[in-house]
Amino acid sequence: MQRSDWPLLEGRTRPLKTKEWGDLTVMDPDAGQEPRGRGFLAAEKDWLRIDAGDALENPIVTLYAGDDPGVESSWDTVEEITVTSTTGFLALCDSGYEPLRKMNLATAGTGPYLIRVHASDRSVDGRKPRFLIQVIPGERTGAAPEPPCPTIEESTGPLLVRTSFAHPDEWARLLQALEGGSDAYDSLAVIDNRAYADFTADQIKARIGHDNEGWPGSTLVLIADERALASAELPLLAMNNLPDDNDEPFRITLAAAGSLAVNTELGNTNFADWSHGADSDGVYREEHY
Repeated sequence: MQRSDWPLLEGRTRPLKTKEWGDLTVMDPDAGQEPRGRGFLAAEKDWLRIDAGDALENPIVTLYAGDDPGVESSWDTVEEITVTSTTGFLALCDSGYEPLRKMNLATAGTGPYLIRVHASDRSVDGRKPRFLIQVIPGERTGAAPEPPCPTIEESTGPLLVRTSFAHPDEWARLLQALEGGSDAYDSLAVIDNRAYADFTADQIKARIGHDNEGWPGSTLVLIADERALASAELPLLAMNNLPDDNDEPFRITLAAAGSLAVNTELGNTNFADWSHGADSDGVYREEHY
């Protein structure tokens, strides 16, 4: 696609009425691989997919690029995710991956971009969905870019997802305990990615991929949230992601979490067996390998 003369977006555009109903993308149509994840936002290098919802109206989109303008209020949904541009080109595209406006959103060239998406009326009959998309350049040091952080969308098996980044020492202690612990922790895929900061259990669940038969890639998720990292016991939030199971999440100490992962994965016990064993404060502390 010829784009050498595409201008950089400066500041905010006026609302743009799209001509085709469907999901939105911020992407380089000539690069990248389609995101495999689900949920409101799903990203890979050079590609962000935005779920436009179920409304049967073409969406109205406002763009903002440049410095961080801050989070705006009065929107139904506000989420953000980091997308790495390897080509220095990002455009707003429709569900057919065709650019909607001749304007390059990658205002700082190659590198990371924080993309914050505001949305309202995504599933309201008779109303046009509205979006505000902010494309904010991330920090650039001139050094070689670090390897991409693991993502929920690309991972399978039991997950340990960090959602709180306010306690770096406690997180380091948790990782040290995993590395020096038993083989029971070997099956855990650790997701330490700021894209999932402050995510709820339901938001994490929505990002887990499924196979062609609808089976989730991860059926057990442990979440290192604010409460977990603020306590000496590191009481992780455990979530069952088995299809058709409606077990409520519960907390489990790090010392017992490895036993939970091993025994549920082998089928020795089920999630409900563990949730019923929680103490009066909602935390499971017993171990059985």
